[in-house]
This record gives sequence, C-alpha cells and structure tokens, in this order.
Amino acid sequence: MATTHTGWIEDQNRFTLERPPDWFLTGLTGYDANLVVIPSRVRRQYLLCRRRQYTQGLGDVAMLDNKHPDTNMCYGYGVLPIAPLRWQKTKTDAGMFTQQNLKSLLDTLRERDAWSAGGGPLAHNPDAVADAIDAYDDAQEHKLDHLNWENFYHMGRDAWRSLTARVGSRNKRASDYHGVARQPLAHKPAPPNGQRVTLTDAL
Repeated sequence: MATTHTGWIEDQNRFTLERPPDWFLTGLTGYDANLVVIPSRVRRQYLLCRRRQYTQGLGDVAMLDNKHPDTNMCYGYGVLPIAPLRWQKTKTDAGMFTQQNLKSLLDTLRERDAWSAGGGPLAHNPDAVADAIDAYDDAQEHKLDHLNWENFYHMGRDAWRSLTARVGSRNKRASDYHGVARQPLAHKPAPPNGQRVTLTDAL
C-alpha cells in the first residue's frame, strides 16, 4: 500500500490515474512544500496546484455561480490551480513521471516564479517583478535590433558588390580565384606551317 505524501491528493480519481512515485512528489515539494498534484475530475490528466498561503484564494463570492468540478474541488481542498500536467510521450515509453519531465517542470516553475524575482511575498520592492520584465523586454528588443542591423549590413554590402561589378568599376569575380574564369591569350597564334596571311584586294 502506498504511503501518504504531502504532494499528492488522490481525491475521487475517477479515471484511475497512476499515483506519482514518491521521488517525483518529493522533487516537487523539495522545490516548494505547498505544491500538490491532484487528478482532475473531468479529464484524464493531473492538476498541479498550490496550497493557499498568503491569499484567501477562491472566495465565496467567486464560487456562487461556479459549476466546474475541478474548481469546486480546488476550493474544497484549499488549493489554487496552477496548470494541468502534460508531457509528450517518450520513445522508451517510460511514462510521464521521469527525471527529465521533473527537471523540465521545475525549470518552468523557476522561470515563472514571481517571488524569486521580487524577493518574496514580504519584499519591500513590489516593482521588482515589473522591472525584471522590462529589463527582459529591453534585452530582447536590443537583440532584435542588432540582428536587423546585421541583416541590412550584409544585404547592403552584397548590393554594392553587385552594382560595382555591373558598372565595371570592379573587374574581379569570385570565380577568378578558382580557375574558372577564362584566361586572356598572351599572343595571337601563328598560322600553320609558318606562312603569313596577306590581305589583298579581291579580283
């Protein structure tokens, strides 16, 4: 019989989904002790959720007209839904609970961790997250501008080389350096048998 793990809530599990292995759940809770995996009530998939900590979560007013089974489930357990867990099938058919998928999930969580960028929920700089986003946008814009500059630079250089070759101010071609171009004759060949050709008026 499987032991109880803080990172797993079995709920109804109407689709009889496999219980995640302890090492996978421990990897999640090692990153954030409030993370929990719950099987969905409406789809054959898992939900990644987080236990409420500094917020009231889904309030009674928000739940008045709600009829979605998964939302009601999260409300009942006092958790906030983050996202469904979906991974592509592996060639080895090792299932979805692999070290690679765990690492991918944790990397994604780190990238989206607003508390990490802002210094935590009790930080004194609430604008830190916005500043980090602005800095990222500026870096991406600078990267795009530099890429456009490089493209226009190479296009302009190629256009200049083509123009100078057409007007004759540049007589060197790439083929000249590879033995493809026709070499000019050093002298006019003499007629056979050493005879000279003399032009005369026609009779």
